[in-house]
Amino acid sequence: MNVKSWALACVMGVASLGVVQTSAYAEEDSILPGELSANVGFTSDYRFRGISQTDRGPAIQGGIDWAHDTGFYLGAWGSNVAFGNGPRMELDLYGGYGNSVGAFSYDLGLLYYWYPGASNNLNQNFYEIALNVGYDFEVASVSGTAAWTPENFGDTGPAFYFETGVSVPLPLDVSFDASIGYQLIDNNAGFGANDYLNWSLGLSKAFFGLDVSLAYIDTDDTLCGAGCGATVVLSVSKSF
Repeated sequence: MNVKSWALACVMGVASLGVVQTSAYAEEDSILPGELSANVGFTSDYRFRGISQTDRGPAIQGGIDWAHDTGFYLGAWGSNVAFGNGPRMELDLYGGYGNSVGAFSYDLGLLYYWYPGASNNLNQNFYEIALNVGYDFEVASVSGTAAWTPENFGDTGPAFYFETGVSVPLPLDVSFDASIGYQLIDNNAGFGANDYLNWSLGLSKAFFGLDVSLAYIDTDDTLCGAGCGATVVLSVSKSF
């Protein structure tokens, strides 16, 4: 988590889309209710839960999201990947419901991780159910994630992931961000990693309409080699 131009094309193609008005609806309604948004970005190493998805190389990524006022949403996000002789592309399709009550927010979603072009006998495509919660204390915001899949990447059985994070606003509109997560996988040997901790410490800031972050990422796993080792990742993204 070979640079694929399709991600940029998809994102730029919808970035200018707005909500289309029609006289068949009330003035505040539209043919397509809700709001479309898009994003495109670059990262020096696509790390998913601490493990490099690009063999420690860079990635171009992009996504499209639709959100309704009620809290329902749908989206798609893509990135180039490098899994040896495996797929070169990851496309995540997701949907769910999220809302907030005062400073408390919650989100329940279903995600499908799709690797177009991957051999069917590799069984790399999988889906996951994830619950995210958060609370904004103003001086800092905290978050928590719990995710489960009945059949993990590579046909490696049930897997659980738990993560907690904190974001602290600093002077000059800089944010300090930290997280720690724990991944449990039924078939560790098949996956190529033990059950492991992963953590991240970083700073983020908006520059001229770009979201820039620099993060130190590491895990305690030794089975999957350098792809699980410590690194510093630079990411730059733009939302539309």
